[in-house]
Amino acid sequence: MASAPLIAIAVVAIGVLAWLIGAPLWRARRRAAVMAQPLPAAALSAIERNVPAVRHLPPELRAKLESLMAVFIAEKEFIGCNGLVVTDEMRATIAAMACLLVLGRRGHYDQLHSVLVYPTPFWVEDEVEDEAGVVEKRRRVLSGEAWESSRIILSWEDVLEAARHPGEGYNVALHEFAHYLDAEGLGLPAGHRTIADWAEGLAVEFQSLLDAVDRGEFTFLDPYAAEDEAEFFAVATEDFFERPVGLRAAHPQLYALLQEFYALDPAAWVAHQAVAAVTPGPGR
Repeated sequence: MASAPLIAIAVVAIGVLAWLIGAPLWRARRRAAVMAQPLPAAALSAIERNVPAVRHLPPELRAKLESLMAVFIAEKEFIGCNGLVVTDEMRATIAAMACLLVLGRRGHYDQLHSVLVYPTPFWVEDEVEDEAGVVEKRRRVLSGEAWESSRIILSWEDVLEAARHPGEGYNVALHEFAHYLDAEGLGLPAGHRTIADWAEGLAVEFQSLLDAVDRGEFTFLDPYAAEDEAEFFAVATEDFFERPVGLRAAHPQLYALLQEFYALDPAAWVAHQAVAAVTPGPGR
């Protein structure tokens, strides 16, 4: 009789082990099936309108982006807030911006469960502690927030700003998804140096920006990037995808660091498009 509990424990252990082994395989098969289906024409039209960086992608990366988007849309819950009804255009646009950041890496934002979408900037309340240790409540208006590991909050009005004003280096979706990747503690792609070594280089670039802001100099990066290293990384990510040629010219070392982290070279996409635009086609 004493062996009965041991048998029960063994059965449970075998079941847990089977789940641990089987769940990733099942998820991989499910994702493969989703990625095999082409995106609807409406989704393709939406990202052409709303995600300027997509227009420059080489064909092989464009195909990969669409596959990643399909998985993102299938797995993440999009929740409309303040009466907003989430549309397929919103899902496709946000998914494209999120998946741009992992286009050169492996990953599907596995810990992210939901994306909350407000129609306009939204109020949040939180607590801050000053240097004296006094905790105060504050109320702020935000355009986006990577609030916790399981969800991201965005203002749809601000997401569309990137489409209305391409090339200005402002993209709230890229910004918040960069925060998410930063908080997730991702390392560098396989075959690269350690993330600690890479972070030292980023710290040097951050200090360079702080010094320029303190001197009152014009900076290519939005001065908001000088808030802290997390904001520096997120703002630099916006420019890496929105203004890659300008970022590479103004901050070549920073561009190289982001190129290493994302395993992508957006400036080359733009250059390729420019060459293609002026190269004559075959005669008729």
